[in-house]
Amino acid sequence: MKINCIAIDDEPLALNKIREYIKRIPYLELLESFDNAISALEFIKEHRVDLIFLDIQMEELTGIQMVEAMNDAPKIILTTAYSQYAIKSYELDVSDYLLKPISFPRFLKSCEKISDQLKSHVHQKPALSKEDQQPIAPSFFYIKNGHKTQKIDFKDIYFIEAMKDYVRIWTHNEKVMTLLSLKKLESLLPSHQFIRIHKSYIISMDKIDSIERNRVLILQERLAIGKSYQKSFFDKIEQNKIN
Repeated sequence: MKINCIAIDDEPLALNKIREYIKRIPYLELLESFDNAISALEFIKEHRVDLIFLDIQMEELTGIQMVEAMNDAPKIILTTAYSQYAIKSYELDVSDYLLKPISFPRFLKSCEKISDQLKSHVHQKPALSKEDQQPIAPSFFYIKNGHKTQKIDFKDIYFIEAMKDYVRIWTHNEKVMTLLSLKKLESLLPSHQFIRIHKSYIISMDKIDSIERNRVLILQERLAIGKSYQKSFFDKIEQNKIN
């Protein structure tokens, strides 16, 4: 069982030591490391994190304050050079408390404890009914648009265009630019509704007005169908074609 973890410490040497230790334990998967708690909190919102190695004494937001700010915190191992925080750590119900300098055997023992806890939790989960096992497919996503976070419904998307480091999402009423990759969006969109037709385009199948040779007409825009995408695209068209 892989344990997705992150490490947070504003001391570069201490952070490097934690990273080295993590690499030596096969079941630990280091997703990212941070020198501040604010960036880590943002990362946790977007990724599944099972375990946090968290320093206590940091500027802006301390490790204690970070734990208190999380509603549904993952497993947490506090790392600190100060023993006076031990009582507070127990009040926060963290999984372990490691005093610096941290030896590898002590670090490993703490990780083994977390691994056993997570395995036990998985085995204790009740069997789900067939209804519960069916995840509800999302019908939208949120993106950053300037200084705001904007909701985009799948049904409103006509096509998406790559613009170097950005993408432009074409809807009936507007064109929205955001800092994302086309590959990332392709992984989020339902494959039965959207298809990539070019290295620069993803289109909504039900928004196609017409197809002429190797071009698709959507919103009066003629979009080229790349050679490497032509077979998968026309195979999909044939599936819905009435002869």
